[in-house]
Parts: sequence; C-alpha cells; structure tokens
Amino acid sequence: MRRIRTAIALLGMPLFVLLGSTPASAAASIDVTSGTLVVRGVAVDLTISVACPAGRSGSFELVLRQRSGNRIAYGSGWAPVGCTGAPQEVTGRVWAATEGAVFRSGEALVTGSTELCGQDTCEYGQIDDTVRVTH
Repeated sequence: MRRIRTAIALLGMPLFVLLGSTPASAAASIDVTSGTLVVRGVAVDLTISVACPAGRSGSFELVLRQRSGNRIAYGSGWAPVGCTGAPQEVTGRVWAATEGAVFRSGEALVTGSTELCGQDTCEYGQIDDTVRVTH
C-alpha cells in the first residue's frame, strides 16, 4: 500500500508543477490588514495589502459591519489600486451609514468585491475578512 501512495504522489508531481505555472497563479493576493477610526467613528480607513500583476488597475468595493452597543454600525466605500507587480498597501475609506451607529474600536467584518483589469481581460474577486479597528 505504501508503494502505491508513493507512486501516486510521484506521478502527481508533474501535474502540480504544470498547474503551478498557469495564468491562475498570477491572480491577485488581497488581505485587509488593519482599520483605523476616523473622526470618532464616522469612517474607518482600511489598509489593504495587495500583490497583483504589473499593468493591472482597478478598485475594491468595501462594506464594513460591526456591532456597536446594541446596534450594528455599517458603511461602504472603495479603494483604487494600480498594480506594480510587487506587494503594496492601499487605503480605502468606509463611511458609516447616516441611519446606522458609528464605528468603534474592535473586530469588524469586511466584505466586498474586486475588479482588476489589464489591457485585454479583467479579474474579479470577493473580499470576506475580519479586521481589528483601532484609534
């Protein structure tokens, strides 16, 4: 049985190497790394770490939700990005909805979508992350 597993693992390695070099491996890497309160919670600046192929550009549509006392603070915003091919940080501002609560320090849920376009194609993605909001 052990020989069969070894043979399967060795046979699968060339396939893994081939798949590793497909265009899908050039997809963007996106991570929301921090949030900072702005104007006593009226907004939050989200720092987004992104690595994407040079020459692409686009934006992140952002939605932030957070428990604030017995209410839910929520809001939306966006961040533009111009890809350099190297890891970089961009900032997106999310404004609290006027009918909602203000944001506070603590954990929050970030959701949204991404659109990164090159000369001929666009890449779309989803953001579903948590972030710690600080002062």
